[in-house]
Amino acid sequence: MSELHLVRHAQASFGSTNYDQLSDLGHQQSRFLGEFFKLRNMRFDQLVVGDMHRHHQTMDGICEGLGINGSDRLVLPGLNEYNFVDMMEAYGKIHGDTPLFQSVMKDPTDKKNYYRLLRQVLNAWTSDSIPGVPETWVQFKVRVQGAQEQIKAMGSTGNSILAIGSGGSISTFVGLVLGIPNENVFDLNLQYKNTAISHFFFNERKMNLTGFNSVTHLDTNEMEQYITYG
Repeated sequence: MSELHLVRHAQASFGSTNYDQLSDLGHQQSRFLGEFFKLRNMRFDQLVVGDMHRHHQTMDGICEGLGINGSDRLVLPGLNEYNFVDMMEAYGKIHGDTPLFQSVMKDPTDKKNYYRLLRQVLNAWTSDSIPGVPETWVQFKVRVQGAQEQIKAMGSTGNSILAIGSGGSISTFVGLVLGIPNENVFDLNLQYKNTAISHFFFNERKMNLTGFNSVTHLDTNEMEQYITYG
């Protein structure tokens, strides 16, 4: 069996004009994970990333912590996140007069209200009730499944693979493995920690989840201050 460590990117730049960049803390989190892998003498036969800046930056930090070059990596756009900015805009054309939507538009840095609204938007998206979104839920799910199949195709040689994705793509990836109903996939998404690992054993025919949303590298009194969700 081959082994997959599927990691959510480190903390991105919530509230900034460009979310798709790691924060200073995010860069630290990435290096911490690489140092943890090095401490455990872990080596990877294949590095895989989605095609987003925060994915590449997270892999860069991990490789720095591991003390490896890491420039040879396979890019799978199927691990990219859904476009929540365009999704929110399309949702606002229908529900823009609601108090919650207005509150978030007034203060987009208010994480509590933002994530309350995001949950509503994602529920509407999975039920196909937001017209005009650039990518439907079905299209997104097919895209993630394509990345999953490409990774499974690497399972004939007992490889150890490290992959970086986003909260939504990883939750959908896990949902496909476990057969989770669409409406429950984003219950996983919204609790996913930065640099958390989901662990799988797999071959070309089957993939088994053996660990979910683990931040063992931050799970100490000293390091828990670095646990984030955004």
